[in-house]
Amino acid sequence: SAAYSPVQSVNPPDAPWEQSLGASIFGTPQYTLPVDDLGGFVPPSWQHGNQPVPDDLLPAMYLFDLLPSADKPTNFSIHGVPYTATLGPSGMQSDIYLFQQ
Repeated sequence: SAAYSPVQSVNPPDAPWEQSLGASIFGTPQYTLPVDDLGGFVPPSWQHGNQPVPDDLLPAMYLFDLLPSADKPTNFSIHGVPYTATLGPSGMQSDIYLFQQ
């Protein structure tokens, strides 16, 4: 029988956990977990409706790859209410509008 090698058994080069860890931390957006609700990131004074994105929400949208581009609006919920985020007329990342669905 083959000799037992602790190095090979402890750290195989293609360990599934290493692949999933790398994909979740460094992967492209299609490998990140979906975010259903960003309600925890809006200010306490949040009121539903169509409006410019609050400053508190921008870092979370960036973190979860939910910033819209000129040709791709993004969709997510805030406290269970669905929204679409689109770029405003300037096309700048600081000019984002939320539309309640």
